[in-house]
Amino acid sequence: MTTKVAPAAVLARFRSGAGERCRLEERGSESVEIVVVLPVLMALLVIGLQLAMWGLAAHALSLGVAEGGAAARAQFGGPAQATALVEGDVRSIAGTLVGSLKVAVHGLPDDFVVVSATGVVPMIFPGLELHVSAVSAGPVQGFRASG
Repeated sequence: MTTKVAPAAVLARFRSGAGERCRLEERGSESVEIVVVLPVLMALLVIGLQLAMWGLAAHALSLGVAEGGAAARAQFGGPAQATALVEGDVRSIAGTLVGSLKVAVHGLPDDFVVVSATGVVPMIFPGLELHVSAVSAGPVQGFRASG
């Protein structure tokens, strides 16, 4: 058997101070939540933006080095052509997002060529310096006389 509570009784209990105590205990809690939660959310947003910039820079450098490696391994390609291609691809994809770009082309024994590049991502989160690098290696393409 359920008992019905009259609305007047609920209103009387609220007016007696039970509801007022609940509201008084929570006074100022929004300010504390904003002071604590808002800086944490802002830090997460900045870290997320920094990591997105790093991801784009790493992707651009990887694509540029792959194209430069293909040019360096071509039969009539060379280090100058590979370096120019890497720099051009990285600048066209990432713009100025990859700073201090350094490209190196090395010839190895048995007609292998290695193209490597490194760079630095601009810093927006203090104390976090991110570097990107990529390497492409393979044999020089061309016709070879068989045995």
